[in-house]
Amino acid sequence: MKTTQLERDPFARATMMRQTVPIQDRKSCAWCGQPGKYRYRWESDSILNRASNWDTLPQFCSIGCHRTYN
Repeated sequence: MKTTQLERDPFARATMMRQTVPIQDRKSCAWCGQPGKYRYRWESDSILNRASNWDTLPQFCSIGCHRTYN
C-alpha cells in the first residue's frame, strides 16, 4: 500500500496523509458510494511515518469526498 503526503498544516504540526487501498480490499466511498480508492487522515508530527492501523478508516474516492464527510 502506497502512502503519500498531500498537504501540511505547520500551525497544527500535522500532515494530511493518503493511503492507496489495494484493489481486492476496495469498498464503496463512505460519502458518495462510488468505488473507494483511498483512506485519509491527519498525522501529527510526533507520529508521522510510524506503523499504524489504516484498516479501520473509511474509504473515499477522492479528497473532496473525505473533506465533505468530515
